[in-house]
Amino acid sequence: MANAELEAFIDETIKVAAQKGYHPTIFIGMRRNYGTVEAISRLVVNGDVQSGFSRLKKLGLLDYTIEAAVIKYPTEFSNTVQECAAFRLRLVQNQ
Repeated sequence: MANAELEAFIDETIKVAAQKGYHPTIFIGMRRNYGTVEAISRLVVNGDVQSGFSRLKKLGLLDYTIEAAVIKYPTEFSNTVQECAAFRLRLVQNQ
């Protein structure tokens, strides 16, 4: 089970996104089915930039992406997941 701080952070990201009109229903379903860490890991290592990431970027909420969660709570994730998250965040910061 993921650490309570990570779970609370993800709950907050969902709340903040909803306040801006974005409801990450696919992620919420994956989280329910796989658990928080596994859902995040599956999405972050996927080669495609997720629509949720793009949407949160447009809303100015990069600090509330699952990639940001990986960076904030690195001990919960594998090195590969950490590298993929860092790469995505660097990529958008350079745009």
